[in-house]
Amino acid sequence: MAIENQAAPAQEQQQESTSFFSGLMEFFVPTAHAEAPEESEEPAEEGGDEPAEEEEEEEEEEPEDPAPAIREECEQKQCAEHVHHFKHCQEKVEAGNGYPGEDCVEEFFHVLHCVDACAAPTLFKKLA
Repeated sequence: MAIENQAAPAQEQQQESTSFFSGLMEFFVPTAHAEAPEESEEPAEEGGDEPAEEEEEEEEEEPEDPAPAIREECEQKQCAEHVHHFKHCQEKVEAGNGYPGEDCVEEFFHVLHCVDACAAPTLFKKLA
C-alpha cells in the first residue's frame, strides 16, 4: 500500500504540472474552435447549388502581377553586368577555384539592388 500512496501524489503532481504548462500554452497560443453550422428550419430546395455558381461568376479575376516581367527585363538589360559577375562567381565557386568558404552573396545583393532600383519607378507608375 505504501507504493500506491507514493504513486498517487506523483500522478497528481504530474497532472498539475501538465495543466500548468497546458494553461500557459493556451495563454500564449489560443485555440480556435469552429462554430457548428446553423440548421435552417426551411426545407432545402433541389436547386440549392445555383446561388453558389452565380457568386463564382460575379467574382472578378485578379489582375496579373506586372512585377516579375519588369524585374526580368531589368535583369536582362540594365543589370546584365551585375548578373554576369554573379554567374562568373557561381561558376568559380562550383568548380572549386574560389577561396575556402567563398559564397557569392555580395554579387547576389548587387544584382538585387540593381534590379530593385531599375524596376521600382516602373512598378510605382503602374500602381498609380
